[in-house]
Amino acid sequence: MRIRRWFVYREHRAIHIERGADPNCPDCFGEGGWWEGSATHPEEPDVVTCQCNDGPRIRIPYGRRPSRTYSAEPPF
Repeated sequence: MRIRRWFVYREHRAIHIERGADPNCPDCFGEGGWWEGSATHPEEPDVVTCQCNDGPRIRIPYGRRPSRTYSAEPPF
């Protein structure tokens, strides 16, 4: 889910919140970075991330799972 510059998603028993790139950034124009590569090695492009994309990343873990206790008695 995206809320303006913030991305909220669920992964690996936690909720992750990340801030995206600034849409008004004069360097990356809101893309978050750009590719740099040379014509001699086109198979190895380098990704350069913009400074506006370096934001806080928050991880909120879910609570612990309840411990399951099994009874030796039949259920009925």
